[in-house]
Amino acid sequence: MANSGNVSALLKQLSSASQTLSQASNKLTEQIKEIETSLASYNLGVVAWVELRRTPEVIDQKTQPVDHIERLGYSKENGKWGLYASSEVEELEHFELWLLRDAPRELRVLAVDAIPQLLEQMVIKAKELTTELMSKTDRAKSIAHSLRNKQKKGE
Repeated sequence: MANSGNVSALLKQLSSASQTLSQASNKLTEQIKEIETSLASYNLGVVAWVELRRTPEVIDQKTQPVDHIERLGYSKENGKWGLYASSEVEELEHFELWLLRDAPRELRVLAVDAIPQLLEQMVIKAKELTTELMSKTDRAKSIAHSLRNKQKKGE
C-alpha cells in the first residue's frame, strides 16, 4: 500500500508527465494543422478515406462481435475541407466524427502513419474524377450541340 510520501512523489511525477504529454500533443496538433493547410492549397476537392484500425467488439454475450472501425479521411464537413477522423461501430448506430486535430489523442497518433496512404487514395480519387469529368464534358457537349441544331431547324 502506498504511503502519503509515495503519493506525493507520484503526484509530482503525474504532474510532470501530464505537462510533457500536453506539450507533445500540442506539437503534433500543430503539424496536423500545417498538413491541412498544405492540402487545402491544392484545392483538390475530393473526398477520400482510409481505414486505420478494425477491432472486433463484443457488445453482449448473446450476439456476434461487431467491428469497431476507425478511419482517417480528407473531406468537407460543415463547409470546411480538412483532415477528419471517424469512429464507428458497425451494425450499431454509433458514429463519431472529428477534425483530426480535435480527435482523441490516441486516434491522432494512429492517424499520422496513415497520412501517406490517404494521399495515395486522394490521387486515385482525383484521377478517377478527372476521367469522369472529361467523359461527362464530352456528353454535355454532344447534348448542347444537339439542342443547338434542333433550335436552328425550328427557326
